[in-house]
Amino acid sequence: MMRRLLLLLCLFVAVAGPAGAHVRSQSFSSWTVSGNVVEGVYQVDAYRVTQLSETPEDLARLLVAHLDSRLGATQAGLACKRTAFRPLAAPRGDMRVEVAFTCARPVSEADVRLTIGGFFDVSVSHVHYARLAYPDGRLDEIVLTQGQHEVLAGAAGADSHNSFWSLAVLGFEHVLSGPDHIAFLLALMMLAGSLRQTAWAVTGFTLGHSVTLGLVALGLLRPDTAAIEAIIGFTVAWAAGDALARARAVPPLLGVAGAAGIALVALVAAGAGMLQAPLMVMLGLALFAGSMAVARDLRGGWVAPVVATLFGLAHGAGFAGPLVELEIAPQDLAWTLLAFNLGVEGGQLLAVGIAASALGALRFLRVGVPAVAFELAGALLFALGTFWFVSRAVG
Repeated sequence: MMRRLLLLLCLFVAVAGPAGAHVRSQSFSSWTVSGNVVEGVYQVDAYRVTQLSETPEDLARLLVAHLDSRLGATQAGLACKRTAFRPLAAPRGDMRVEVAFTCARPVSEADVRLTIGGFFDVSVSHVHYARLAYPDGRLDEIVLTQGQHEVLAGAAGADSHNSFWSLAVLGFEHVLSGPDHIAFLLALMMLAGSLRQTAWAVTGFTLGHSVTLGLVALGLLRPDTAAIEAIIGFTVAWAAGDALARARAVPPLLGVAGAAGIALVALVAAGAGMLQAPLMVMLGLALFAGSMAVARDLRGGWVAPVVATLFGLAHGAGFAGPLVELEIAPQDLAWTLLAFNLGVEGGQLLAVGIAASALGALRFLRVGVPAVAFELAGALLFALGTFWFVSRAVG
């Protein structure tokens, strides 16, 4: 029965995965408040901009046209004067524009209400991270979602923006908006084999991602983005593949051959100048896969928690992305990490809880399970993980 449940969930992730895993719908803005002027830089992934038109067009023009009616400011009910959007240089794959609003009175005397509505009508799961800097050194970090597009700049916004709850919601949404993280949890359930061992595995995963989440947010670790994204895809493929190999008693030699294939692809891609992830990372993953294939006589139920802890280190670096973009002030770091991590745990527990509840319902209804369900679920997850791994590592 657990197998039929996992098959249905894997089919859902398979439909959502290729479209949403690699590029999440998110944007960022950084605002400086000075006198009666609020100046900001809006940043979004270039892929998101391409969704604004079905025909090839100038992306900078598309972005400006989209934000024109979705980015504004008012003070005491009156619109603030806006400058023209000015494109800026941006990191590879991103786009940036600069804009400023001039209001009638200083922000210290009358709050300004910023409306940041870009891309919420493009993706229902879009999330925006905004940061406001004030002359006195105060920083506000704000999370905007589908139901909330406004930011209050000024004294009244200080208590509402830096809220424990908003950061928890950010962590919660970040997990559930990533099909690759959900796919890994499902593969982990298959590898663990029981709800008890799944609980231990999720605990190990929590421990692992909490470590790197903290290190990245503290600035002590700056992981390579391409490497982390590729590793996350690898974790899905490996967990599903190892669960299948144990169920079908696949000879270790086939696992070693798969590991050799990873090394070969990495070497060929590196020679052709197409490797996005560091070569040593790819070779390390190949060594891990080969070693675990040889050691497959270890009990899968207890392998899952240990591997989940190790893989959690990579997923934690992926979770940390929004926190890095927010540039958290040192004095706010401890409670921000706690709030965000609690949100992440809530998202994980919800995903596993839904699976467990559905499993209980199937058992109660005595629904039969086809013998091939486990194999199909594992094959789907393995294929998804392999696609994410290769497409992120080689480009």
